Amino acid sequence: MMKTVFAAFIPVLIGVMTYVPLKNGISFSAEKTIVVNASVPLQGTHWKLVELSGKIIPVNATSKEMYLELKSDSTVSGNGGCNAFSGHYSLGKDNQIGFGEMVRTNVLCAGVDYEKNYLDALAKADHYAINGDTLTLKNELVNLAKFTAAK
Repeated sequence: MMKTVFAAFIPVLIGVMTYVPLKNGISFSAEKTIVVNASVPLQGTHWKLVELSGKIIPVNATSKEMYLELKSDSTVSGNGGCNAFSGHYSLGKDNQIGFGEMVRTNVLCAGVDYEKNYLDALAKADHYAINGDTLTLKNELVNLAKFTAAK
């Protein structure tokens, strides 16, 4: 996994940029996850976060929408509810996924605990599944984060 953050891929963000290591070495478990009935692609879709560790995110939990966008050039961008973030990800066989180090803005707002838990979930994810318009990020047998495709 590439550990260098390229400034050319980072959108212009308001606030102070903070280096946030999400995962030092990406290793994948042997568990297989299958994409079932995917109605939207993993890449190029605006994925809105709706659940963390099995708990539904309240409608107004954060000041901004929490989302994720995976691009075909292996870059990822999104918002944790307070701060925008960007970085790199990698895909492997059997729906393996790993997120590298991220950069983010550094703004404090209500709901910052949700943002911390969201970024922690990205750091722990090693597999994904898509069922219809729902993306689930997993680690072994645990569902870490659930997203729906924005309409």
